[in-house]
Amino acid sequence: MSTTPPPRSRGATAVRAHVESHDGPAAGWYAPRPPRSGRGPGALEAVGVHRVADGGHWHLVTYGLSEPGPGRSGAGKAPGWGFELTLRVASEPGDEPPLWAVDFLAGLAAYVGSSGHPFAEGHLLDLRGPIRSGSSTAITAGVVVADPVLGSLDAPHGPLQFLQVVGLTADELELCRAWNVEGVLDIVSRTEGELLVTRLDRPPLTADSAIAAEVARRAAAEGSDLHELRIATLRFRARRRGRVDVQMGAGAAAALGPALRRELVGEGASFTVVGDDSELRFTVGAEATWSLDGTTVEATVPLDGVDYAAALFDGRTGWGRASDWPGLRFRIVR
Repeated sequence: MSTTPPPRSRGATAVRAHVESHDGPAAGWYAPRPPRSGRGPGALEAVGVHRVADGGHWHLVTYGLSEPGPGRSGAGKAPGWGFELTLRVASEPGDEPPLWAVDFLAGLAAYVGSSGHPFAEGHLLDLRGPIRSGSSTAITAGVVVADPVLGSLDAPHGPLQFLQVVGLTADELELCRAWNVEGVLDIVSRTEGELLVTRLDRPPLTADSAIAAEVARRAAAEGSDLHELRIATLRFRARRRGRVDVQMGAGAAAALGPALRRELVGEGASFTVVGDDSELRFTVGAEATWSLDGTTVEATVPLDGVDYAAALFDGRTGWGRASDWPGLRFRIVR
């Protein structure tokens, strides 16, 4: 990690003025690792770190994701992603800027660039480990929301939204899937405030018996609104004779089974698992079929077979297959 001057493009200048009107000047500017590449649209240039004294936290903002860049042909400009990422991290008087958080945002930016999957409000992140690498924090997941202060901006290169990542525990991630994001964030805001500051030493919501009872009551009454599952563990391996193995993590599988039962309730209903570079899509149809089209596996299941298919994904590790999908196997790993 290295310090760097603030970026000076027209877009970055507008973003900086907007952020500083709320947070004041940045306490530091940092170049992401690896160093800025300048390749393609939306390449991360820097992360600005602001100390919000009144809120007792650091506010980190990316620069570059929304910037246009060279088109694939090398001619003209391709649009950026239309957003910048932010993160609010609890601070103590006299502490230094949280460089781990700069690395974290740089990693998310790299994911967008390599996968082509932009973030949007409501997206869930399974980090598959502590948000701060090497720490004992229970924050191992996140959710993307509109930054409650920065909102959006009419930048020189087009509309821009500031998307804040809010740290969650594994239990809270599953609650977002089984219940809904708004409900979970409503309860998180009671202890962390309306700005949804991420505090590494925060215990899971479910550690409080009264909150756990409220969550169970509201989840049962309100149901879930998850319509796709984004995971980093989705992998395909083509075998001989047109056969395919699909691999995913146990946590993702534990969420997928209930999601299929909940979402595949009528003809044409579908549910998609989105990986870094591939997708697995389940759709209700007249007959059970499956196919591999490029980087997407399409699996069609009759309505009366949904429960059977969902039973393949209960979080237990090992191999599974459905007789109606010959040649298609699922491997669940820890």
